[in-house]
Amino acid sequence: MSDRIESSILLEAGLDLMRQSGKTLTKQPGYGRSMRFVLPNGETVRVRTCNDHVLIVVADDPDPDKASLNIEGTDWLLVVMPEIERTAGKVLAYLVPTQVAVSEVRRCHREWLATKPNTAGSNTTFNLWFDSGGKSSGYFATWRQYLLPGNTEAKKLPPGDNAPLSNIREEVEMARQRIARAAGVPTSAVKISVDFAGQ
Repeated sequence: MSDRIESSILLEAGLDLMRQSGKTLTKQPGYGRSMRFVLPNGETVRVRTCNDHVLIVVADDPDPDKASLNIEGTDWLLVVMPEIERTAGKVLAYLVPTQVAVSEVRRCHREWLATKPNTAGSNTTFNLWFDSGGKSSGYFATWRQYLLPGNTEAKKLPPGDNAPLSNIREEVEMARQRIARAAGVPTSAVKISVDFAGQ
């Protein structure tokens, strides 16, 4: 079985494909791991990476007509994945208008619920599959017009190698949030310092 590619590596590959398309992205401050960026024209982009050929969307309510989705809030959604699942090599990136993605997610979840699945009525994960076969699938073809041109590859980090330095801030923020939850305190109460000089 292939090893998964680090999210930070897929992110860098997606940013590279955006640059190749003349759409350089700048990270928006203050959003931690949400991977929100801005285009030179001011439009916003949320990046989602996945090692599998699926867009995983989390909702705050099982009803697709009432739910807020974790892909909402930007103008565009950049979906980045390896061409071959969980395998280093060529990367695919789809720059999809967020309204299109949200509409498809809601429609597909409605259709899935209409089949009366055994979910106990509490399913808040709405997925779109890029491969063909079954409901909520076939998005390699459906979103072909959103596939970014260009060519870039994701490479696995050598064993024991550290994550890219650009990712350190995100890792620290994740750690702060986990510690805050465990301690039952606000995230602002957790301070982390990193001493790169000491071992």
